[in-house]
Amino acid sequence: MGKVLSSHVGMKINEWYRMIRQFSVPDAEILKAEVEAEIEQMEEDQHLLIYYQLMCFRHQIMLDYIHPSKYQPFSVSNLVDKIENSNHELSDMLHYYHAFFRGMHEFSQKNI
Repeated sequence: MGKVLSSHVGMKINEWYRMIRQFSVPDAEILKAEVEAEIEQMEEDQHLLIYYQLMCFRHQIMLDYIHPSKYQPFSVSNLVDKIENSNHELSDMLHYYHAFFRGMHEFSQKNI
């Protein structure tokens, strides 16, 4: 079986993000699992992996908003550190999402 195109995974991440914005947890969880499986088979694309990490961050913000104490599978601060310590320069879109999601998280934590 050949490598999955990063553009295909990117479209799936966009679909996942749409479910996150709609607060559709079951659909978002399914799409997250599909994206994770496809990333394992995907051609190398560091920008897309950062995009995936940002969506994981946004996914966790959604879960924390819906059920603040129920969903804590990993530390959001660890995920933020992983994104910020990436050796790759962020594209304008990734920089925007990083700042936007980081602001959402800081606001939800009352760190404004």
